[in-house]
Amino acid sequence: MMPIQYQRQLSQKSRRTPVSTNSIYLQHLHLYISHFYILFLYIQYSRIGFTVTLTNNYRPCIKRVKLISWKHSLEIIKAQLPSLKILKDYGLTEEEKGTYGDRQLLGFDKLELLGRGGFALVWLALKGNQKIALKQIAKPQQSKEAKFSYIKSENIVQIMGVEHSNKDTWIIQELGGKPLSKVLYTMKGEFYKGERVYAISETQQLLDMYEHPQKLIELMYGILNGISCINDKHVTHFDLKPDNILVENNIPKIIDFGSAFSNEDKDQFGMITPEYMAPEALDIMHNWTKYSNQYNTQIEALTQMHGTPKIDVWSYGAIILDILHGVPNWLSYKGKIMRQGRPQIKYGLFAVKGRDLSKIIQKQQQLQLNQVIRQNCNYLSLAKQNQLLDLLKQCLAYDPSQRSEAKELLKHEFFNQI
Repeated sequence: MMPIQYQRQLSQKSRRTPVSTNSIYLQHLHLYISHFYILFLYIQYSRIGFTVTLTNNYRPCIKRVKLISWKHSLEIIKAQLPSLKILKDYGLTEEEKGTYGDRQLLGFDKLELLGRGGFALVWLALKGNQKIALKQIAKPQQSKEAKFSYIKSENIVQIMGVEHSNKDTWIIQELGGKPLSKVLYTMKGEFYKGERVYAISETQQLLDMYEHPQKLIELMYGILNGISCINDKHVTHFDLKPDNILVENNIPKIIDFGSAFSNEDKDQFGMITPEYMAPEALDIMHNWTKYSNQYNTQIEALTQMHGTPKIDVWSYGAIILDILHGVPNWLSYKGKIMRQGRPQIKYGLFAVKGRDLSKIIQKQQQLQLNQVIRQNCNYLSLAKQNQLLDLLKQCLAYDPSQRSEAKELLKHEFFNQI
């Protein structure tokens, strides 16, 4: 007699009738108590040639069969256990629940939500005993992550595979730690002098970097090395920001090639975060009506107007400003941060309410790098401050022709002691 398989969902009748969460949990509890009872029966009877199955009403039924081993008994009971799906609240918005549902990729178990992007969710998932990151894109499509997975570096998260289901594209990739934004500081709303502000607290990891600047220098070098590996393949990442850099044991890994392009691509720009984007790209986006008379696409305009784009080098400089300034570039509301025991009110260096691209470009032009370095880098020696200032000048040159390439910056004297 073949074992009777559990029904994995409620019957059509019960699905039409609202069932409380408590009722569902009680059903699950009843089933699992039955499983323990069955396991006990297996232990008692498997040695003398009995097996146990389930009847239609989930009651154990003992049947005499040929002699089976204990190991065989466990295999049978494992096959009978249902994959009961108890819906979890992963902290999704109602809109996200409607878009991504509670879908799983076959063979993987979602554990928790790691992050979210414009068109995707990233999950911590389990495949067997291995923890991985699983990116869920809510429609089947060709993945740029897969397209650029040939770029290998210890400072780039590696793609392990791409799977397509009826409603989703799933990108399987290695874990790389926490986003740099969460490594640097935490933010929460609070009232300060009767006004609501963002309270920014530096993390212990960031304070360790201040106390041991070599850790900061190593982190900066690792990010730049990842960018150099990308650019050496004639690819531009195009969406570098703290959220797209994962850090574990002070080793950074770049993620999310969803907006990346190669020099051969002729397409429109993908999703960006303007406060970390180079001025020449923002200019093309802001004035595309003017440029569209000469060029078919924005990427074509960028490559023909400025040669090999050094977009990622600018973004790298903007990320370093986040670390030094202590406030994310995008913060256009008041941010309160404690410095030397006293509260300071700060804004993001390129923050503009409404994200007006022309105003962001203006702030990029007016950036006073020397002032930022002197005010925020007193944990570095004066020599290192001067070297850092020179490095950032080469990264954040407004004119891209005056900007250095990533592989050149790796040789900068700021990194000499690594």
